Amino acid sequence: MIKISADQISHKLGSPYYLILGSDPYLQHYVQTELRKAFTHAGFDEQLTFVIDNQTDWIAIFDSCQAMNLFSSNTLILLDFGEGALNTAITAKLNTLSEVLTPDIALIISLNKITKSQENAAWYKALSDKLVVVNCVTPDTLQLPQWIKNHLLQQQITIDAKAIELLCYYYEGNLLALTQIIAQLKLLYPNQSISYDEVETNINDSAIFTPYHWTDAMIANKTKRAIHILQQLKINEFEPLILLRIIQRELILLINLKKRLQQKSLKQVFDEYNIWQNKRSIYSNYLNCCELKSLFNLLAKLTEIEISLKHDNQAQIWDAMFSLSMQFMGLDKC
Repeated sequence: MIKISADQISHKLGSPYYLILGSDPYLQHYVQTELRKAFTHAGFDEQLTFVIDNQTDWIAIFDSCQAMNLFSSNTLILLDFGEGALNTAITAKLNTLSEVLTPDIALIISLNKITKSQENAAWYKALSDKLVVVNCVTPDTLQLPQWIKNHLLQQQITIDAKAIELLCYYYEGNLLALTQIIAQLKLLYPNQSISYDEVETNINDSAIFTPYHWTDAMIANKTKRAIHILQQLKINEFEPLILLRIIQRELILLINLKKRLQQKSLKQVFDEYNIWQNKRSIYSNYLNCCELKSLFNLLAKLTEIEISLKHDNQAQIWDAMFSLSMQFMGLDKC
């Protein structure tokens, strides 16, 4: 088995089996397009796509395999799970499919994620010797600068280093818009190094965030990032009540962690509450700086905001959310 990132796909063509993992729409489209072109060039003229869910007609898929063998046709099968996930029933069907695959059948499986236990399935083991696993997860804030540098290298474009930081800020989470603006810059400034000012003149704020990006930024006390994320959530008309529920759960978790630290070590408390390893440092720093009273004051303010929202005070709800963010990060007196 070979594991690669999406931008390495052109160097790993030629395998009969590919597993595309991740839900980034740009990366998914890019990888699938590259694979389809490669398989067409290799003589796989018949390409069948099946959307996989609990209503999928697996008999049609199995029949297609038998028909391919009968007519000796090189055929590519793409199984697209969309937002769906593997379950026991679908795993059993994949196990059966892996038993009927022949050299004239190529297979691409597009899936959001796979667990360690699911990797023990018969189909996964049967394909593993020739399987290429392609990572199509959206690069996070730490990975994005290098992803941009790799993309610029492929496109033979030179951009000022500080301008790359600008692109990260305005296009995080939105690779489609990011690649479009890079293509636009290449057309506007061909055969030259593109400056910070030239990038700044042409960009739009197209970053896409989730509420969890917001809470992580606040816990890490990254003020500029937290406010930027909240602004984008507002622009994209994210439901305020959902944000309130998410920050409420975060505050209750912090309160419980703070209380338990009076009795146990930091590691014991993090283990007890299943805090991810990659988030333990920011939680640790935040808990060391905040007081239990301040967390309860934040929770009280959150309740006030929710009461205001239920009285249809939509005009001020986002101002209250920005104020809450500042208070969460200790930039406003509790």
